[in-house]
Amino acid sequence: MEGQLACDSCQNTFPIVRGIPRFGTPEELDAEKAATAENFGWQWQHFVQGDELYSDQFLGWIAPVQPRFFQDKVVLEGGCGKGRHTQLAAGWGARDVIGVDLSDAVETAFAATRNLENAHIVQADIYHLPFARVFDYAFSVGVLHHLPDPRAGFRSLATKVKEGGYLSAWVYGAENNEWITRFVDPLRKKFSSRMDRRALLHLSKLPAAAVYLATKLIYGPLNRSNGGSKLARHLFYNDYLSAISRFGWREQHTIVFDHLVAPTSHYIHRQDFEEWWREVDAKDVIVSWHNKNSWRGFGRIHNEL
Repeated sequence: MEGQLACDSCQNTFPIVRGIPRFGTPEELDAEKAATAENFGWQWQHFVQGDELYSDQFLGWIAPVQPRFFQDKVVLEGGCGKGRHTQLAAGWGARDVIGVDLSDAVETAFAATRNLENAHIVQADIYHLPFARVFDYAFSVGVLHHLPDPRAGFRSLATKVKEGGYLSAWVYGAENNEWITRFVDPLRKKFSSRMDRRALLHLSKLPAAAVYLATKLIYGPLNRSNGGSKLARHLFYNDYLSAISRFGWREQHTIVFDHLVAPTSHYIHRQDFEEWWREVDAKDVIVSWHNKNSWRGFGRIHNEL
């Protein structure tokens, strides 16, 4: 639970504090990265709830990967947040899962996984991962687009996947999100991400309530009925709002707060996302549209990076 790790090659030592090896903290970063880490760290120490729908949601983000894929693999998660996906990967039979996050969310993630012998939490910068190239599979969902340089974060993750291993990533799409980049993004950058986080927590309940009522009264019921599904296809943002309609109030509030608290958000065009995979020389790459507002990718790493 307490101690230190020593590196012979660089002559540095790194503390183990409350069971978590610490290879970096937000205080050591530039202002933009530090603000992102601090905001998300606060978020994942507040929204600590679980949900039985997390497994389906996670599989949607990393498709075509299925639970059996994790069996006996050594897995790296780039940006573990509160540890919900670390838990799932460990429960699906991974030999070892290492969840990495730079923010104070590692405290929540460690508490959630400390009783799982094959789950481990490390505090580190995704750009400077303290690992050798030993992982059978690495994934990052909902993290890369919040980095100052998403492409560099993706490449860093890929360099830790061993020859023949696999990589998954899920990012916000630029396509179909023009209304966010035009109207929501400026508001988030100039106002909501700079607010006191507790004040934003309460203020965000207003748009969250609007989303919740729309999903529970309109999008969910229409999409679940045979006749209504035809009409629902013409509704604004139907695929995404239908997908989250299954969640309750707490989780929908988390989703809205997540969009408002982030100091940095990038919306990635498909052609740019596909270029990321070519740059790391991935093979058998599958890039697909998810809920018509985001991109998910899966590929195999063949060459030394």
